[in-house]
Amino acid sequence: MIHAQNVKYVRLLNPQSVGTSATVSATVNCVGFRYAEVTLELGTQTASNVDTTMTVTESDGTTYVTNSDLTMTTVAPDTSNGQTYTWYLDLRKRKKNLKITYEAVGAARLAAASARLSRAEQAPTTAALRGVTAQVIV
Repeated sequence: MIHAQNVKYVRLLNPQSVGTSATVSATVNCVGFRYAEVTLELGTQTASNVDTTMTVTESDGTTYVTNSDLTMTTVAPDTSNGQTYTWYLDLRKRKKNLKITYEAVGAARLAAASARLSRAEQAPTTAALRGVTAQVIV
């Protein structure tokens, strides 16, 4: 078993422009996996526009709750470099669904998010089960 192949990729937010004070969110069901990396990619922005709403919450049903250990501290962006924020989550102590929420502050900002689920109970064996369009294994 090559552990790097024992994963599933889930696109949470397609790359998009998030308007000023607009909020985008997406959910992922983590059943069958024991670890997740949730990544939020943000484009460049002026340092005065510090994003304040950037959360991962969890749920077993429809009501999502924020736990203090999921809180991410944001940093001031700049006009030359984008930002990457990642949550590394042991799913054994989490609820089955995760939700990422992002709100652009001050001006529109490009954003995308994805989840990489790993330590699967049953190893995915096809591109579809790994959440990818196509794959090459050599």
